[in-house]
Amino acid sequence: MSGGNGAFFEAMLVRVAKQDVRLGMYVHAIEGSWMDHPFWRSRFLLSEQSQLERVFASKVEYLVIDAARGLDPSQLAPVLDERTAKSERQPLSARERITELRRAASTIKRSKVAVMGLFEDARLGKAVQTASMGPIVEEISQSVSRDPSIILNIAKLKTKDEYTYLHSVAVCALMINLGRSMGLDEGLTQEIGMAGLLHDVGKMAIPETILKKPARLDELEMETVRNHPQRGYEILSASAGVNETALDVCLHHHEKMDGTGYPQRLPGKALSLFARMSSVCDVYDAVTSQRPYNTPWSASHALQLMQGWEGHFDPEVVDAFIESLGILPVGTLIRVNDDRLAIVTGESSSDFTLPRARIFYSPDRMYDEPLLDIEVSRNKGGWSVLGIEDPAKWGFPDWKRTSRAIITRKSN
Repeated sequence: MSGGNGAFFEAMLVRVAKQDVRLGMYVHAIEGSWMDHPFWRSRFLLSEQSQLERVFASKVEYLVIDAARGLDPSQLAPVLDERTAKSERQPLSARERITELRRAASTIKRSKVAVMGLFEDARLGKAVQTASMGPIVEEISQSVSRDPSIILNIAKLKTKDEYTYLHSVAVCALMINLGRSMGLDEGLTQEIGMAGLLHDVGKMAIPETILKKPARLDELEMETVRNHPQRGYEILSASAGVNETALDVCLHHHEKMDGTGYPQRLPGKALSLFARMSSVCDVYDAVTSQRPYNTPWSASHALQLMQGWEGHFDPEVVDAFIESLGILPVGTLIRVNDDRLAIVTGESSSDFTLPRARIFYSPDRMYDEPLLDIEVSRNKGGWSVLGIEDPAKWGFPDWKRTSRAIITRKSN
């Protein structure tokens, strides 16, 4: 494949009324007089809310969307309001969580065996049988729909030796969960789940001595690693039944928005939404997992750092990813259920979706409280989060500095 992206994408043009345009769509053309156009260019990715607002406010009535380069308008689910979306997934009871825990553990076990078999075929130079992975993706998808925290909690427990295989399972689950949170239709959600499961197949071209090396890789070894997206693309291209989304994600999941990624150093505007989603899911699972050469970060700490990596990820996708997990990054200002303010300091050791926090301020009494470290619980009567607060509203203009001081101060 050439260094550009044009040969990869075949235009799939859809005419869309402006009120139906969404973030993540790729604008191929804007209909009507150029004087009514809200932008100086006609081909670009709608990646910012301000762009969307300019479309809505314009006199333009229709746009032509390239479904191959972003969200496909025909595959989007109806937009739900926030209350409806949150009420769709009812919390599981204690008994239901135990049942789902067992079911998810079984799903993880079967998925690992299936991925090991698929990767072994790739190692031996055989065409990979992706059709056999469909039921696995469906099983992971069902577990995610019941309660994503359960299967993702189990996937986090992978050992160093399991990392290569269970990383693919985890990215599959993360992609499905993110896709649903962003309003993608179920058919497309299954597609990106399959893409997540297959994204790292090129690692089978990397010698195990490099994959499992406990020390830092030298430059020659790093060059071998950087070649795995291209090798994976070649393996999948030679296999029957692999969809374009999987090929795209496999080749581009290590590209960065500022064009410094690999293997093609593509800028963000040349990357599909699915590639940008896979980059976030891939890195998140990597840095929160036990690997041969590093210790895992906590989920809340990882998200805090990923938010600050300018030029690496699409910020809109990172925000959607955080919302899809329901995890509060370290440093988030929250109000807890006795109305006091607290700062997120980490996560529960038993459930990464439940935060640990430090209470430090009482709005009612308008003074600093003695520091109190708490852990949010699912149990009735325990600590819970009432909402996320804006630091500026409470008179904290330099929240980064203030939050650091509160977190590092010794508790009482």
